[in-house]
Amino acid sequence: MSTGTLSTRRKFLLSAAAASAASGAEYRRGGMVYRKLGKTGLDVSLLSFGSHTDPKDRLPAGPGKTVLTEGGQARRDRILARAFDFGVNLLDVYASEGQWEPAERMVRGRRDKVLVSLAHEVTPQEVDRAAKLFGHVDLYRFHTPDMSDEVLQNWDTLRKAKEAGKVRAIGIATHIESTMTRALDELDDLDFIFFPYNFIHARADYSKFLPRAVSKGVGLIAMKPLASGSIMRLDPRARAGAAPEFEKLQLWQSRNRPILPAAVAELTKSLDRMPDETLCMAAMRFVYAKPFIATAITGMFDMQLLEDNYKALERYTQGMPAETAALNAARELSRAWGAQWLPGNYQWLEEQWRG
Repeated sequence: MSTGTLSTRRKFLLSAAAASAASGAEYRRGGMVYRKLGKTGLDVSLLSFGSHTDPKDRLPAGPGKTVLTEGGQARRDRILARAFDFGVNLLDVYASEGQWEPAERMVRGRRDKVLVSLAHEVTPQEVDRAAKLFGHVDLYRFHTPDMSDEVLQNWDTLRKAKEAGKVRAIGIATHIESTMTRALDELDDLDFIFFPYNFIHARADYSKFLPRAVSKGVGLIAMKPLASGSIMRLDPRARAGAAPEFEKLQLWQSRNRPILPAAVAELTKSLDRMPDETLCMAAMRFVYAKPFIATAITGMFDMQLLEDNYKALERYTQGMPAETAALNAARELSRAWGAQWLPGNYQWLEEQWRG
């Protein structure tokens, strides 16, 4: 990376931080921090509850659809209730994972305090069904890798739903940086974008996308702050029972390159200087500390992960040398492992995401 690029990035980060402080766009209530979601007027918790459900609790429910076992749903409901107690106010919900009705039950009685975010197929019928179930939808989006004619048709449907008062804010989710940038120009009334952002996959830092999005008042929602849980794989001190969302990976395998033991040793040494911390907590603080991020949204399958993510809010503005060293060591470990540290369905995006 050139010196000029680094200078531009630093200037942007400093100006974004100054603008955030000057506008009063961030405040703390209890242990939770809240930020403005772009120009929507919505205050969102810096930690949000993600849509993915625990794979080990899923049952098939038709083509491309799942539901949770009774025990799995009860556990998710307990974690979500605790998240609400912590002040989490944004809940993302996938219809494909059978969570619309359970989510409606959980937000009933606190609907004025919880923002419901949906990612689903965009048809007038489905938007109407969602609005009827939840009273209204706070955030509605769809995923797209490009800017096709179908995208523009979906966008017109969402704009009409917003004009009718059925949806408060509309946006897209994408993993492709060029699509993020085009969306800023081609999607009228764009309120927010979901995009991958973590301490390894921060490529958009080095582009024109973030400054342009901030200047346009588009809310930025960081998905994959823990790389679909894969950052757990990089932690040699991961607590017992912790596991990423997808297949497990062991650091010590016969095909490991010679650099891996040294990289693991360096990471372990850094983590040992933070006895009450985890690599995931450091990773969440990295995202929290970025003033242009409105909220970090992540799946949470056990109570301890929720509590760790919440605890990471305590001092996210205070950088620690040991924490910085741990993140740098984890980056080197991920490079040594190659794309295999990610789940198979995301490995193709390694070059797209990596800064």
